[in-house]
Amino acid sequence: MYAAAVCQRLFALSQGQPRCGTVHSVFAHAVNLEFGEPGLIGLIAQEKALTPYAVSVRTVLPLVQAGVRAGMVAYLQEGMLRIPQAQIEIDFSGAKQRDLSLDSIELCDAEPFQDTLQEQIVTQLDSADAEAGLVSLATGGAGNHYTCFLKPRLETLFAAVSQNAYEKAAQAAANCAGCGMGLTPSSDDLLCGYFATLHLLLRAQKLLEAKSHIRDMAKAAAEKTNRISTTFLLQSGDALANDAICDLFRSATPCFDASAANRAIARVLAIGSTSGADMLTGVVLALRQNIGGNVHMIKAEEDRNRFDHSEANKLIGGK
Repeated sequence: MYAAAVCQRLFALSQGQPRCGTVHSVFAHAVNLEFGEPGLIGLIAQEKALTPYAVSVRTVLPLVQAGVRAGMVAYLQEGMLRIPQAQIEIDFSGAKQRDLSLDSIELCDAEPFQDTLQEQIVTQLDSADAEAGLVSLATGGAGNHYTCFLKPRLETLFAAVSQNAYEKAAQAAANCAGCGMGLTPSSDDLLCGYFATLHLLLRAQKLLEAKSHIRDMAKAAAEKTNRISTTFLLQSGDALANDAICDLFRSATPCFDASAANRAIARVLAIGSTSGADMLTGVVLALRQNIGGNVHMIKAEEDRNRFDHSEANKLIGGK
């Protein structure tokens, strides 16, 4: 395997004290490695969005067919990642380094892009599969059990954030976590998109004290879900996001580039079966909250059928 791109933070980590870990999980387009802090480290197929603390690799086979197995020993040292049992050795030195910090994105003082950006995202979300995911919260389409269950919980979160009630916001975020389909449950993906957008909006408004509370919200949510989601939630709390989300925000500020935004939106939508669409739903909800100052910005249709709350245990932490 050859490294195409590497997160700057992973590159820096590989230059420090040698680390020994294990393979956590293996999928067609990603391998997750457990090295303790700062969370799971990823090998990502080149065609997919690079995530924080990950390296993008060129490979002729799906990663699940590359001989990597959960439990194998992995080593990170001297700018290299090695999995000896799978005969994998990845040198980071020739890879393009990417800064996946949202705080590195240049912002403008004015915010004319926000309304245009959320409308552009919603236009593409209209074509996404809403049956299993959460996109109807942004598009106003018919909801499902997950959206019906999450809507009041999300509005509690939005209200707490709007009122600067951050202890309540952290509890509300925890109450939203772990709900939905996928290896990373849909609500976790939505929260990642929401937290990432909050980082930019609050920084643009110079509300740095409020911005500091996003980490607490993300940490509270991370305690209620699985290991993979925990990694992404904690990263979003630290103002880190995958390169497709970062490119989306770079396309919008300081000057809005509609073509670049559309390309970035399409790349985000390609993440997982519903993960990208759910992240974008979180982005839209944060933008609407900031534009209107109104916590009731979810556009999902009211479900005409009463929700069976006996289903709740199947929805939260059910994966």
